[in-house]
Amino acid sequence: MQALDRLTAMARSGDEVDRNVLVDVLTDLFLAVEGAKAEELAQVFGSVVLSFFSRLEDSARLSLANRVSDHKLLPRDVAIRLADDDLLEIAALILQNSPVLETDDLVALAERKEQPHLKALAERKGLSAPVTDVIVRRGTNDVLRAVTGNRTASLSVDSFDALVAKSRKDEELQEALVRRHDLPPDPAKRLIPFLSRQIRGRLESIAGHPGLLQLLTQCMADEVKSQLREMGSAQAQTESAIAAVVEGKAPLDEVATFFAKNDKPVDLALLFSRVGNVSETVTTRLVLKGDDGPLILLCRALELSPEAFAHIVRMRSRRLRMTGQQAQDSLAQYAEMSPERAREILSGGRKAAE
Repeated sequence: MQALDRLTAMARSGDEVDRNVLVDVLTDLFLAVEGAKAEELAQVFGSVVLSFFSRLEDSARLSLANRVSDHKLLPRDVAIRLADDDLLEIAALILQNSPVLETDDLVALAERKEQPHLKALAERKGLSAPVTDVIVRRGTNDVLRAVTGNRTASLSVDSFDALVAKSRKDEELQEALVRRHDLPPDPAKRLIPFLSRQIRGRLESIAGHPGLLQLLTQCMADEVKSQLREMGSAQAQTESAIAAVVEGKAPLDEVATFFAKNDKPVDLALLFSRVGNVSETVTTRLVLKGDDGPLILLCRALELSPEAFAHIVRMRSRRLRMTGQQAQDSLAQYAEMSPERAREILSGGRKAAE
């Protein structure tokens, strides 16, 4: 056997043994032996390698990892030592390929290693949920994308929930989640509101979850229903507020100010229509048109305070892009106009119209 011959020659030479060469020769022997003696040799191999592992050069450790990373009889202690190596190139070979690392080993490594090692581990085939739980808890977005994109990795419901929460502004992570066949329904529902427009548009072609497209359609329908309910509720509140003013249970100033501050010109027009007994079509035109003279007359006739009218002017300024000077002129005209004069002018206009 060539490896044994090399070991014998090294022993007979009497020279100081190069540790790097010794590991290389031992590895040759370890890989060459099969059958019953292989396990016995593996223990010897492991003991010798570990005895001076810390003094091996990077190149020797890398060569060792390359040669034994997927070996089924690699001593577990050697595998852990290589997987824990600070040199990512060495550790990644073992983290991703070694069949001798157990779940507890992978959990421990996931708990203490830095993000590059964590990403390498995230790409390992057949990861169990206890390992991915740690990866999801500790990983940065780059790591999270890797573990989510690893279709052979098992993810717990808690991990899926965490990934969904972290995907809010990460389109790549959203897509990786969408492609998962094992995405549970509840996390899927929570994911849907976060999905970007681009992913929604491609959902039919990329969805790994069989019912995700149907779920999206249902959620969108529910969202529309919810918006309609909110709109209905808001309309009911508007009607209630206006009725309170008409019945003298709420101040006109307060409700008008609320509508103006919340940019509700249509509701404001409806308020003026009901309180002033004027056509809603007319009041809507007054609230939304550029000429503020008629609106000043109406608001003054209804004895709206200058403070409340100032809020209406601000709303109109935003909508109609009025200049600061226009807004000031409107407020000045309002201050000069008395309620009695406004009612007189409006009364005269009505008589003329008749």
